[in-house]
Parts: sequence; structure tokens; C-alpha cells
Amino acid sequence: MLLLFFSLTLLLSQPTCAQVIYQGGSNLQFLYGGHLNRSGDLATITVEHFGSYSAFEHFGFADLSNDVSLKSPDLYLEYYPKVSLSRATGREIALGPISDVLLGAGVNVLFGGPEDFFVYTAGPAFKFRLPGPGLLQLETYYYRQHGGEYHGTYNITPSWDIPLPATDRIQLRFRGFMDFIGDRGPGSTQYLTQPQLFLDLGNLKGKPGKVYIGSEWRYWRNVAGIEGLDQSVLQANLLFNL
Repeated sequence: MLLLFFSLTLLLSQPTCAQVIYQGGSNLQFLYGGHLNRSGDLATITVEHFGSYSAFEHFGFADLSNDVSLKSPDLYLEYYPKVSLSRATGREIALGPISDVLLGAGVNVLFGGPEDFFVYTAGPAFKFRLPGPGLLQLETYYYRQHGGEYHGTYNITPSWDIPLPATDRIQLRFRGFMDFIGDRGPGSTQYLTQPQLFLDLGNLKGKPGKVYIGSEWRYWRNVAGIEGLDQSVLQANLLFNL
């Protein structure tokens, strides 16, 4: 997967392309779907926010999810602040397909699970040049889960958000991420990916970028580091840009 990711960046990189800087925004997502490898439906409400202020940018999301009843839902949060070295120093920090280097950190918190879950991360992130609009980045973090029995490990996360115009009216959007998390002591290595494919529903009515409809596939190998426990969920997704 990582070899494929780096190959993709090399193929897409163009030395004359400017770095993409998202100026910020929020969205609200409603997801509903079923497990592909076991019974049970899942409903999720997700809020995402991205902000960019001079050299500083940040991204965070909150997931409220459980079975369709949502009687006792789990609340899961992630937050990642970063500093762009190019914008902080006033000179381009770039090499080949890499358009910028950032220093970042993050926290992952779960409320309502069977046990307390708190993770902090820190490390460099890399943005890549694309021949058109969109975002492609790679975060490489030190990952440490709170608790004396856990030791630090790695967290490697490529992520993307790329428009795919089919026609003037049919505008698609492909976004998502992959998490590769190492062995933390108790537990095993784990792999999580959540690719999403959207149709810009608003563009059909002349109001692009407001409402998207699509699907998300969540595949989690060795859920929470439990070897042999896998999850595969296919969900319909309705996204509103706020």
C-alpha cells in the first residue's frame, strides 16, 4: 500500500504545480450501513472541521456511532494541529513531489467504550503536488496509547481529497485515509481505511459544493489491535458542507 502511494505521488507530481492550501470549513455527515462480515447495522453522525491560519492549520472530527437505535452511542474524537514549515519560514520547504513539510501532533479519544482510550501522536507530515486541485498528504507519527501496559509505536497515515469531474454536471469527489498502526505491546498491528466516493448533488441544480451523496467503505483489520478481529462496513453517506 505504501509503495503504491509513493508511486502515485511520483506519477502525479508536476514541478510547476502550486501547493494546495485549503482555507477551512466544516461538514456534517450522516452515514448508515451494514456489516459485510457479520450481522448488524450501523448509524453514524460525523462532524469534520478544517482550518488554516497563516502557518497554522488544524483538522478534527467527531463520530457519534452505534447500532441504528443510538441508545448508548460511542463518541470518538480526533484532533490534529500542524505548522507548515514553508509558511512559517517564508521559504519553500519542498523536494521532488513533496510540496511542503509540516510538524504536527494529535489526540484520539473514545468516550463510551468498554475501557478508557486516549492516544497522543506527534511527528512530521508531508504534502504532495498534484496536477490539479485536491489534497494528498502523508502523516508519519509516533503513536502512544495512555496506559502503563502500552508502549509507543508508529502511525503512518496517507490521506486524500481529490475532485473527479466526469462532465459539467457530474462532479465526483474521492476522499479518505489509511491508518497503519504498529504493535503497542498488548495487541497486534492494525490497518484501517475509509475511502469515500461522492457525487456533488448540488451541482446538478447549479449550486456546487454544498450537498454530496455517496458511500463509504470502512475496513478495519485487527480491530483495536485484536488479532483476527476484522470489520467491514459499507455505508451510504450524505454530506453537507456548512
